Amino acid sequence: MFPPEQGVTVDLPSGHFGTTRLETEDPIDGGEQGAASGDDRRRSTAMTGGASQGRRFHGGSAMIVFVLGVACGIPAAIFMPGFLSEHGSVVLGIVLGALLFVTVVLSLVFVFRQPLWRCLFQRTEIEVTRFAGPLADVARFAAGQKVEEATNAARDFAEIVLARYAWVSTRRWLIASITGLIAAMAALAGSALLFEQNKLLRAQSGLLTEQNQRIDIQNALIDTQIQLAEAERSAQIGPEVVEIGALIGAERQTFLDGGGNIENFGLFNLSSSTRGRIIAASLVARPYRYLAPSNANPRDAEGLIVTALAQRRDALADPSEFDSQQQVRTDTKRLVDRPVSPERGDLLTMMSANSILDTEALTFLGADFSFAEFRRELAGGLSMRHARLAYADFSWTRMVGSQFGAAQLDLARIENAVVRGTNFSSLPADEVAEPFSADGFDYLPTRMTGVSFRNSIIYNTAFARIQAIAPLFDGAVVAMADFTGASIAASSFRNAIIIESNFEGASLLSMELEGAIVFDQTFLEKLKQAAAPGTFVAERWQLTPISAGEVADHPLHNEMTVQVPESAYVGIQAWRISRVEQTSD
Repeated sequence: MFPPEQGVTVDLPSGHFGTTRLETEDPIDGGEQGAASGDDRRRSTAMTGGASQGRRFHGGSAMIVFVLGVACGIPAAIFMPGFLSEHGSVVLGIVLGALLFVTVVLSLVFVFRQPLWRCLFQRTEIEVTRFAGPLADVARFAAGQKVEEATNAARDFAEIVLARYAWVSTRRWLIASITGLIAAMAALAGSALLFEQNKLLRAQSGLLTEQNQRIDIQNALIDTQIQLAEAERSAQIGPEVVEIGALIGAERQTFLDGGGNIENFGLFNLSSSTRGRIIAASLVARPYRYLAPSNANPRDAEGLIVTALAQRRDALADPSEFDSQQQVRTDTKRLVDRPVSPERGDLLTMMSANSILDTEALTFLGADFSFAEFRRELAGGLSMRHARLAYADFSWTRMVGSQFGAAQLDLARIENAVVRGTNFSSLPADEVAEPFSADGFDYLPTRMTGVSFRNSIIYNTAFARIQAIAPLFDGAVVAMADFTGASIAASSFRNAIIIESNFEGASLLSMELEGAIVFDQTFLEKLKQAAAPGTFVAERWQLTPISAGEVADHPLHNEMTVQVPESAYVGIQAWRISRVEQTSD
């Protein structure tokens, strides 16, 4: 095909490989040269397509790495923050170890690259300058129609090209892996710092909570300090109260030495100066809160029993029940729960102890016994009509035959007491004695808003026509009490025992009877008929029969058997009142 002795010069593309001129013995005619050029274009197109596929491969691998990172990172951030924050050093050590491992592998690959390429591609050198030799051999053998030699030369060229491509791809992959690893470390470091920050914030929140608790304790102590300072200031009147007591005792003894009858000794047998000092002391004394010994009330019989049994818990059949009661009684506040005036209570105590039972004249002259804390066990025959007794405390007393008509008893406490034959009723105009006047009114009302008779025995006591909002009789025994015409809206008789009490014409709006015990199956209907029209809805309540044992379980049952005639409840069916449950249609 080629004339002998005719040479041809072949110019290879320069590009990255430079220009190489090959001298061949066999010339190439124009047609074959065009065919060779066509083959070169096809090979170029094939290589371009291969590069495009390589780029797509790298883009796809990057997307896969991203998806794997998201799939692994999000669950780790959501479900493993505690582990990462607690074992951050371990995780960081693993990451650094992985980085060191990759660095070592890359170093080994770089050092032993020639044996690796020889093993994989039978080539050790992949420089660009090596491309020219095999390519020239292919052209020369093809021109000489030496198929086998041309095939071997083409194989060598292909090995070099593949080796070069493998090296470039490997290098790119290694660089991308190192970059991704560094980015992952940076992200993990930020996440670790964030987890550590959250851990510190949680610890800080706990410390802030503890600090707030200590601040609350400090504020409570400061409040206690302020209250005690006020108590110290107010207690400075104590010597004056003692002096008044001594004057009352001296004048009482003078009266007796003069042949007077003790039953006739009263307020007007005192000198005017002594009466004036009593009034002045009641005005100067101020209410305050003071330290109350925990569980140390000598008038609380149940508390004394609990304190005594605390020394012999081994003698109890069920110590757990005792522990609950002991906990309730032990966790009392150090300060009394509201301000009181022991000095005003001491004035009342000294007068009643010296048979001075009438205080109306003192009240008319301005004496103030509000907040008085009456600490004498017996208040027998005490007459405190028109008295100012708001916030007064008569708890744990036995109040027998006392008179409180037209007095102000708003928010007073008469708890854990025994009230017998006492009259709280509003004072009729014809019973108002001088120097007071009814001023044209039929009654002077007794005001008892918010008064509390919790856990008290109330027997044969009158509350007729009193004006009271939300009086409390919870847990009390109310026997033979008279509430005729009383206004006791929002009153509460929760868990009380009600026996033969009169509610004729009383306003019973929003009356609470949950858990109350009565001894009349028709109690609700009778109460509805007796109360002021429209003030009591019997349909809201229902009666359930209970046994005598359940009545005996009431906390005041034993005291009730002493103060209330047994004929009023023994052998009579008892009923417990409960609210009718509302049913939705």
